[in-house]
Amino acid sequence: MAGSFERSAWEFDLGRHTITQVAIVAAGLEQLSEPELVCLELAWDALLAGTIPVGAVVVDADGQIIASGRNAVYGQPDPRLLCGSRLAHAEINALMWLPVDRRLSDCRLVTSLEPCQLCVGALRMATVGALTFVGADPVNGTAWVLESARYVGHRPVSVTGPSSGPADRLAAGLALAYTLSRDPASAFTIAARERSPELTGAADALIEAGVFAMAASRMTWDQAALKLLAAV
Repeated sequence: MAGSFERSAWEFDLGRHTITQVAIVAAGLEQLSEPELVCLELAWDALLAGTIPVGAVVVDADGQIIASGRNAVYGQPDPRLLCGSRLAHAEINALMWLPVDRRLSDCRLVTSLEPCQLCVGALRMATVGALTFVGADPVNGTAWVLESARYVGHRPVSVTGPSSGPADRLAAGLALAYTLSRDPASAFTIAARERSPELTGAADALIEAGVFAMAASRMTWDQAALKLLAAV
């Protein structure tokens, strides 16, 4: 599996991303990097697969994607991913393809949603030196742990995120919409609504805009993105 920077987990063709630069600017996503935009499309791919919409990539010092993954806790099995496990988070599915023969402090994990404790720990154990996340997770997000000198010790991790404006609302809203729709009365839902009315409001708006009908119709990311952004 590991040992080189071959993209064996998920082959990316950046040419597949068909949202034009003009549309990106019009939608308010011009502040996002190419890897962040890829994470959003991977999150949509996850929703199409029937699981939590979160996507992640790892980039090298030059900003090139060297590993990638999406959430696969639920949905149909995929031989390229850890699937059907509560550990099958997008970040795990990206980090597990990294080589083990050198430190990766010059690499960055980029994810559509603020990582949980599991994924923050995996980031540290993978020796990746930086984290960027697009959307905040008001309940399970644990990026703040990386600010603890005791936790990072001699190997600090630089943290950037969340993004502002529509990017944050879209990335967080997608993941929240999935969870809120599955169990509207859960402890998670109650906590999310108490802690972040803005992001849960974005999730409600996405549900009202028909996000799940779009996914059920197999709408592509370039077809869905601007409709979803308009909703949040």
